[in-house]
Amino acid sequence: MGRPANRPSIRVWDPRARTIDAPGVVVPEVPAPTLASARRLAALELELHARVKRARSDLTSIARASTSGTSSSSSSSPLLLFERWLARCALAATRDDDGALAAPLLPGREDGLAKDLRRHGADEEAASRGAKDATMRSRTAAARWAAASSSAKFGDDESFSIVVRDAGGFVSLQLGEKKPYVKVTKTHLGKLRALYCRTCRRGKPLSEDVKSSEYVTFAYCVFALLLRYESLGGAGYQAALGEDAFDVLRASLAVSCECFASPLNARYGSFCSAFFDVDAYFGSLGNFFGDGFAPRCGSFEMNPPFVPETMLAAVEKASALLDVAEKSGDALSFVVVVPAWKECKFWAFLHACSHLKSGPDIVEAASHGFCDGAQHARPMSERHRVSSFDTGVWYLQSTEASKKWPCTREVRDDVTRAMKNALGSCKTIADLERRYRGKRTRDDVAVRPDPHRRRPTVDALEPRHRRDRAPAS
Repeated sequence: MGRPANRPSIRVWDPRARTIDAPGVVVPEVPAPTLASARRLAALELELHARVKRARSDLTSIARASTSGTSSSSSSSPLLLFERWLARCALAATRDDDGALAAPLLPGREDGLAKDLRRHGADEEAASRGAKDATMRSRTAAARWAAASSSAKFGDDESFSIVVRDAGGFVSLQLGEKKPYVKVTKTHLGKLRALYCRTCRRGKPLSEDVKSSEYVTFAYCVFALLLRYESLGGAGYQAALGEDAFDVLRASLAVSCECFASPLNARYGSFCSAFFDVDAYFGSLGNFFGDGFAPRCGSFEMNPPFVPETMLAAVEKASALLDVAEKSGDALSFVVVVPAWKECKFWAFLHACSHLKSGPDIVEAASHGFCDGAQHARPMSERHRVSSFDTGVWYLQSTEASKKWPCTREVRDDVTRAMKNALGSCKTIADLERRYRGKRTRDDVAVRPDPHRRRPTVDALEPRHRRDRAPAS
């Protein structure tokens, strides 16, 4: 049966895959937000954005100062320095470490930051001092956000009224005259609307009147969602398999749920995501590492953020879940998509995993791509981007799953072939960075790629006028 390639909604997501119903997976019941609660959600998100922006700026200054006078001195901080730090703290927070995150997106402890600063060229003393300083400033930023959160009346004035503007193929959203505004393609907004109605309205359609209270409530929730992921910064952290690869996985292996996604890039209506507080209204099952996600059967796709510690924790949990499924005789399957960083612990763990049925299938970087993490804010023709690294595709399955959904050579070839359909218009990372940054790339200056960095982020790929528009405090 042919795939409806010309239907944009099907290309952006597959609405045919309904909410997952599997033992061990808790599907949250999310009540519809009120207008007041949605406005407060958006207002607090705007405050958080300002605090995160300040923390990022502080870390950049600290990184520069810590390497001042060294051969590694640079006018900018290492790519993904903040994102790596945040990812490690976020992972620790899922393990009930209350101090790991001081607030959403704001690290609460050093957690490997000194090591990253040393990698950038700082000496032992400067790295230790810089990590402590950055942590203190992040906690200060979090305390200011918490002060706003503790005020019952925060956001309860007209200056936070949502403004929705038509921008051709996009829709922009802004709180009054406050910066920044956020934008989303109309196609992605339609997807968010469908997910919102499924999740909060039991399928009841949303009013077409953009001035109605129910539509305004929806718009506030969309604003909070978009701004959270803009504050996160790393579009590479939100990159996803292309739709053609997902179609193969669904048709051949019955995959219908993603372990790491967001409402913006999820292919299916069932997915785990990082920020349940803003993602919940759009169908999130919660964090993959949470207790509410422990499937005993089913078929899943796993493409974690390209942070070594996160990828190791992800495959360790998948293996533990497969242990349970194997003992109970259930069919459980994970298709794992990770960079081919063969020196990292997660790669060795996958090789040694007793549930490995096939793989790794290595796909050369220049031959394939992903859906860009910023696809929701780009023209539909620019949704895809070439991969920064070779990719490994692994198939972990219980015995029953391997019988039910065999990973044949034909299926595996179909998957890797489909991944090559998401290259995008820029055929190399150098071309991609030149387009969005207008400057020399690592290829131009012959810098060897760092195996710990993920695909370039929103900060790296967004035009400068987009990156600089938010207030600094």
